[in-house]
Order: sequence, then structure tokens, then C-alpha cells
Amino acid sequence: RSLLSPRYFPDNFQFETGLCLNLFLENMNAAMKAAVDMLWFDTFIEKMMTAMPEIRPPKDPYAPLINVNVSLDEVSTVTRRCALAFKEQKSMLRIDKAHLPIYIVGDLHGQFRELRIMLSRCGDPMNQSYLFLGDYVDRGVQGVESIMLILALKVRYPDRVFMLRGNHEDCNTATAYGFYDECLNKFAPNGEAAWTHFVNVFNWMPVCALVAEKIICMHGGISPHITDLATIENLPRPSIIPPYGLMCDLLWSDPDNKYPGWALSGRGISFTFDDNLIKSFCETFNIDLIVRAHQISNEMKGGYKFYCEGRLVSIFSAPNYLNMFNDACVIRVNKDLVCRFLVFKSKKTKPGNKSNRATTNVEEST
Repeated sequence: RSLLSPRYFPDNFQFETGLCLNLFLENMNAAMKAAVDMLWFDTFIEKMMTAMPEIRPPKDPYAPLINVNVSLDEVSTVTRRCALAFKEQKSMLRIDKAHLPIYIVGDLHGQFRELRIMLSRCGDPMNQSYLFLGDYVDRGVQGVESIMLILALKVRYPDRVFMLRGNHEDCNTATAYGFYDECLNKFAPNGEAAWTHFVNVFNWMPVCALVAEKIICMHGGISPHITDLATIENLPRPSIIPPYGLMCDLLWSDPDNKYPGWALSGRGISFTFDDNLIKSFCETFNIDLIVRAHQISNEMKGGYKFYCEGRLVSIFSAPNYLNMFNDACVIRVNKDLVCRFLVFKSKKTKPGNKSNRATTNVEEST
């Protein structure tokens, strides 16, 4: 008998063929939509990375800003997509060795120009992993541009770019230290709408990361409320930063040997902790190194400072912060868990040169 005989086909052949065709078209539409979506993010990232600096008078002491406009629609698109990405993650990220080497970046505080320099120096997120420890906004004048670029990179390269929350990614702190006003000024008369989008994505951000099971990272520090790492992993979100408790400490606490053990912080919130507590934490949880940000002081030569015989390191990644001419650094962790500091040095050009502005030089040390 001929293989084309009707008896060799089921009665519902036409229906099943139509269903398969519909599923095929739906998958094609989803794939095309995803491709168009990624193209939009590629275009946005390229705009942010290639925008030209403004022209300033030769003797102007301030570093030039980057001329780039961010629209309210772009804020809505990027923050909504990133909030969905954060929602899929736990409050503590687990970054395995497959993602190494990785650069760990501390406070940026709206220094968009310096952020672009770091990304250019450290490598394209298409091929290079990054872990940001928070404080993307406030005090610097381009907080919107800084956080929008990093959020867009997070959406575009979800397995390469990891973001944590800092104490300034909070509606109360960012209202007091400049980011709220920046939103009102840059998006007038829709500044409140832009602000709401940013606050929503803040409240979904993870607060801690464990790299290769041996390096734990957060913005602030450890907490007396940590009973096991699952306690951090299961912190509920979305959430504002509470005035007390585990999440508060992870974003606000500081190492300090002035007082023994846990002591009330001079910041008026959270605690300080001494070397004995750092050592106990590392031994209890089998941690080799704690990496945190959150602080800058004259003792931080090269943008970093060690505590407890190298068990904890504080880093700060905003060079010439508030015109202090401080150094900044990021940490590169390779597959053997060897840490290398990439230092961004702030120097004044000589008076006889084009200007007296701060310049950024790069050095490496292990």
C-alpha cells in the first residue's frame, strides 16, 4: 500500500500539524523578541560607553562630566528588567569558580567617568566577570548614569555581572545624600516617577555574595545575627533597609579595633566589630577572606586596607572622591583565588600643564 494512504495518518493530523506550527511560530516570536530586546540593551550600553565628555575651560579644576541623556522610558525599561533578574536570585549570591576570574568593585558614588575608565581597563563584561558591592549613587553628580549603565550590563550579561546593595541604595539614605534631588532635576517634571523606579530596583538587590565558597563579600560587614549562611540567603525581599538586624548590619557595620567585640557604631546605626570577631567568623564558616567596601580613610593607601592579619579587606573604588585626591582600587580574583589589586591613583597635573585637574593612573599589585 502507498505510504500516502489516508489510513497511515491519524484523524486529527490536521489539528496536530496546526498546533505544532503555532508552537513553532510562538517560539520563533519569543526568540525574535529576545533578540530585539538584547539589541536594545546593546544600543543603550554603547550609548553610555561612547558618550563624549563635556568641554571645560583649561584651568577648570573639576573633571569633565560625560554628556549623555537618559530618558524616563529607558529608566523604566532597565529597572523593571533588572528587578525581575534580582527577583530570580537569592539574597546571597553563590558565585562558583566557573565565573572566575572576577573583578570586585567597591563604592562608586556617581563617578560615571571613573566607572567607564574601570570597565575599559578591566575588560568587556561579555568576557569578564564583575561583582559590584554597592553605593552606585549619592554624592557624585552622575549617579543616574552610573547605576543605569551597571543595571543594563546586569540585564545584558546576567552570568557575568553581579550586583549587591549598598547602604545608599535605600530611599531614606538616597533622599538625604543627593540621588533623590538628582532624579528630580534630570527628569523634571517626572522626577518622582524615575525615583520610584530606582527605589523599586533597590529593594530587590541581593546583599551578599559567596565567591568559590571561600570569599564572602558584602557592602558593610558581618553581623551578630548571622547564625549560618542560609540566614543571609533567605533574607526576604523586596525590602527597605531596616534600622536594625541582619540586613542592616550587612550594609552598615564596620571593622574597628577601638572597642572589643561588638560595639555601637559612631554612624548612629549598626555595630563595629574587632579582629577577634573577624577571625571567629572566618573559622566558623570556613572563609578565607571577607571583602567589603563602605569606608574611606587616610589609612587606605592604594584604596584598600587589611584587618585581622589579612582576613578582611576594605576597598574603595571612587578615585578623587569629593576632591580628596584619594586612590581607589578593584580586586581581581583568579581561578586559583589569588587576589590582585588594580589601583587607580589620583594625581594633580602640574600647574604648567593644560589644567590642574585630577588625572587617573593605574597600577597593579598582588
